Amino acid sequence: MKFHVGQTVIHPHHGPAVVGKVMTRTIRGEQVEYAELEVVSSKLSISLPVARAEEIGIRDVAGLHELDRLAEVLSGPTVGEEPQWSRRYKANRASIATGDPLQLAAVVRDLIRRRERGSLSLGEKDLLKEASAPLLAEIALAVDVSEDDAREVMHAMIMDESRDALDALDRAEAV
Repeated sequence: MKFHVGQTVIHPHHGPAVVGKVMTRTIRGEQVEYAELEVVSSKLSISLPVARAEEIGIRDVAGLHELDRLAEVLSGPTVGEEPQWSRRYKANRASIATGDPLQLAAVVRDLIRRRERGSLSLGEKDLLKEASAPLLAEIALAVDVSEDDAREVMHAMIMDESRDALDALDRAEAV
């Protein structure tokens, strides 16, 4: 990946970040190119070797194709939800650690639906905040809207599928 000053990229754990500068450092006698990123939400400064950017998970902001895939995940069904909260928490934690936006979307979708049913543990509430922040920031950035607007759209997508599933369940029970 090639970096240039002012470019916005997505860090897998911190969300959107702006390239502040690209520089060369001497590390153990070798010249290594580094990029300095400033995380948009927290003003945290991160310095990383350009050669390892892909390995770290640095990527461009989602385009239309990626947003379509996110929408599919957010409005898709909840599958294979673990009933025991500790196992569910561990699985969600592992998904968040990947930094993959599709896995983040699945975690957010499932936690929001669980919250709407009224059974979210304290740890899961924290996971929801942790998973939502970078996802919302990227969606807002990709479509040039505020994070609040992105949150409303995301929530509507998640709950519409949930309502459709409940309606289908009600129809099945009526038969």
